[in-house]
Amino acid sequence: MKELDNLIYDLIFSENTYYLIDISDYIEDIYQYQYFVDNLKKILKKSKVLIVKNQILIDSKTVIWELKVKK
Repeated sequence: MKELDNLIYDLIFSENTYYLIDISDYIEDIYQYQYFVDNLKKILKKSKVLIVKNQILIDSKTVIWELKVKK
């Protein structure tokens, strides 16, 4: 599993604005994806990072969060 702290750092401080995040890399139970997404949205809001596009793509084995932000 990947480090959530690294993802948060990238979302806030990286120059990238478009992300495809494989949520299954960060949580074991992919059906809890909404909790993961909600927590990250709160962190981004506190960091004054605006979410421009937010789409969740679900299949039987993974959940991909398509995210575009404005910093």
